[in-house]
Amino acid sequence: MTVWNPDLIRQYGGPGARYTSYPAATRFHEEVSLGDVQRSVAAGNRAHRNLSLYCHIPFCASVCYYCACNRVITANRERALPYIAHLKTEIRQKAALIDRQRPVVQMHWGGGTPTFLSDAQITELVYELARYFHLLEDDRGDYAIEIDPRTVDRARLGLLRGLGFNRLSLGVQDLDPRVQQAVNRVQPVAMIRRAFEDARAFDFHSINADLIYGLPWQSETSLAHSLEQLIALRPERISLYNYAHLPARFKIQRQIPERTLPSPEEKLAMLVRAGGMLQEAGYELI
Repeated sequence: MTVWNPDLIRQYGGPGARYTSYPAATRFHEEVSLGDVQRSVAAGNRAHRNLSLYCHIPFCASVCYYCACNRVITANRERALPYIAHLKTEIRQKAALIDRQRPVVQMHWGGGTPTFLSDAQITELVYELARYFHLLEDDRGDYAIEIDPRTVDRARLGLLRGLGFNRLSLGVQDLDPRVQQAVNRVQPVAMIRRAFEDARAFDFHSINADLIYGLPWQSETSLAHSLEQLIALRPERISLYNYAHLPARFKIQRQIPERTLPSPEEKLAMLVRAGGMLQEAGYELI
C-alpha cells in the first residue's frame, strides 16, 4: 500500500525533466546511424524477437486548451490523405527490414485522435499493416487504440473490435461540466458511460481512462467527484496526469487564464486524495 505523504512530496517535488517517455527527448542524438539501426533489426530477426508497433495519427477536429501533443487541428478529413499515403510508405520501408515471421504481440495507435480517420481509412491502415507484418489472430496480441468519446458510436466500436483491436484508451480528462467548458472538451458523463457500455458489449479486454489534475476550475472536491463517477465505470486502468501549464511553449494554453488554475497546494491535495481513492477502489499504483 502506497503511503501518500504530502510533506515528503513537498520536500522532493518541483520542476524536473519530462520522463513519461523513454528515452527522454533530450537524450536523442544523431550518433546512431542507419547502419546501427539495420544491425540492431538484423539481430532481432536472428533472435526471432517479438515486435511492437506504434502508429501516430496526429489529427484532431478541435483543440483542447491543455494540449501539448504533436497534432494538427482541422475539421477537414481530406487533410489526412497525404499523411496516410506517407504512413503506408513507411510501413513498407520498415517491414522490408523485418523477418515476416516475427509476431506483432503489441500494437498501439495514438495521436492526436486516431478516430479522426474514417472507418474506411482505419480499415485500410489495418489491412496494410497485416499485409506487411505478422499480426496475430484470435485476440492473442494486445492491440490498443486511443479514442475520443465524441468521435465514436456503437457501430464504430464494433468495427474496431472486428479489425482486431482489443484494448481502448479513452480521453476523459475531467467530468465536471465547468472544467470541460474551460478546456474546450465538452463530453457529458452520459457520453462516457455509453462508450464504456458499448465497449463492454463488444468484449474489449481492457479500457484505460485518462484523467488530468490541475486543470482550470478544478478543486480537490470536484476531482474526487469526477473520480467517483469514473471508478463506478470500472476501467481496468486510470492514467492520472499532472497538468503542466507552459503557455510560453504551447500557445494554445494561453486560452487558459492562470487565475483559474488551482494552487500548488490544491494540486497536491488532489493527488493525495485521488491516490487514496484509487487504492481503496482496488487499483494498484504503477
